[in-house]
Amino acid sequence: MRRLAVLLCLSLSLSGFTGNVGPESEFYAGVGIGRINTAFDSDNYGEVAGTWRLKFRHFPYDDLAGWIQFGGGWTTYPSGGNFGNQIWTLNYMGGIVKDFGEFGAGMILTGDSTGVGPLLVLPSFRLRLGPHNRIQFGFGILDEAPYWASGGAMHFEAIVTVPFEKVWAPKLKGGARLNLYAPAERFPLELFGGVEARLGKHIRVALEGTLGDGGVPGGEPSFSAALKVGGAVGPGVRSTERPQPAQ
Repeated sequence: MRRLAVLLCLSLSLSGFTGNVGPESEFYAGVGIGRINTAFDSDNYGEVAGTWRLKFRHFPYDDLAGWIQFGGGWTTYPSGGNFGNQIWTLNYMGGIVKDFGEFGAGMILTGDSTGVGPLLVLPSFRLRLGPHNRIQFGFGILDEAPYWASGGAMHFEAIVTVPFEKVWAPKLKGGARLNLYAPAERFPLELFGGVEARLGKHIRVALEGTLGDGGVPGGEPSFSAALKVGGAVGPGVRSTERPQPAQ
């Protein structure tokens, strides 16, 4: 069984096609920090997480590809938090990507290693509509690491490439995310923004952050920030040609 899984991963890596949707192997690590101050909890937190994503051989259409994604993270709450203070998170997703957007779904396994908090299995979801090199509108639930800092938990966003259709152009993000810690009687959304830039052919750097109501009248606001550093390798990284079937 283990050999079969290894051969499957290798076959996906060795197959492929040219174009701007693949094949690509993407990977990054992220560091996040945040502050919560609600009627139920008041604490700082930090998070370290990473993701590996593979866009593999196309289907029988010239601009459609599949992808799989694996990720993991570790979150710590120095004062304990409501869910413990050593939270581990594992992620698996799969989906499709086309020239007008992408869709994916999977699950998150998360729990506290100190035995304080519960072990949870949660859905993971991503939907983006629009061309990747112009403007996209997206919705995601636990689809990007870090999972709890920045916009990871649940976010609505617009992603704009400025200027359009340039490989090196930065992507600007703006929208809102759900504040998991705000009590129900307070406004549950907070502002979300970020920027992603390519440095050279393979390196990508992103900075994201949120700011919102902490949940306590007259109290401190909640906030989070995350820095991501990663890259992508494969024929699809820089090509602006329309994807073509593999030979």
